[in-house]
Amino acid sequence: MVKLKLSKRGIIFVAIAIIVVILLIVLGLRVLSNASVKTPVELTESFMKKYQIADSEIMNKIEYPFDDQLTDEQLKRYKDLIETQYLALDYQIVEENIGELDAIIKVEFSVFDYASSYDKATNYLNVYEKDMSSIKQVDYKLKEMENTQEKITYAITFNYYKLDGKWIMLEVSDTDLSKLSGTY
Repeated sequence: MVKLKLSKRGIIFVAIAIIVVILLIVLGLRVLSNASVKTPVELTESFMKKYQIADSEIMNKIEYPFDDQLTDEQLKRYKDLIETQYLALDYQIVEENIGELDAIIKVEFSVFDYASSYDKATNYLNVYEKDMSSIKQVDYKLKEMENTQEKITYAITFNYYKLDGKWIMLEVSDTDLSKLSGTY
């Protein structure tokens, strides 16, 4: 084994070099951690993007919002309808209010007005087709929803607060989620 003999000056130089390397590593980690903190706008865009790509997390939460009893096939038709809605979703951030500890981001978007189509179909069935079986009634309602061409524009306000340097989005209401699917 080779023994190295360092002078006092050499030892000080090595110690300073080690301290500088440690400081650079700590500084680099801090810069990387701050760079990964998303802004409220980025978090909002990420939320909306999940709907635009019909993310599996979003699709697994789809529930039929009306009182009808659906068959498995009808439920699949409904989910396909909502997936089409999400894939066609286009939004725009219309307002940004970002403070030190809280933020409000307002988004506007247009969706097919499935709720109106459902209501029109229900009213028609109540007047003209009272004797139709419940399965056929649901099929009629789904068909009317599938043929919907009318769009409606909604807005959702996303609220955020800052905790330990990280932005946290408050839970989006069920009402706002039904706006995204066009069933509000």
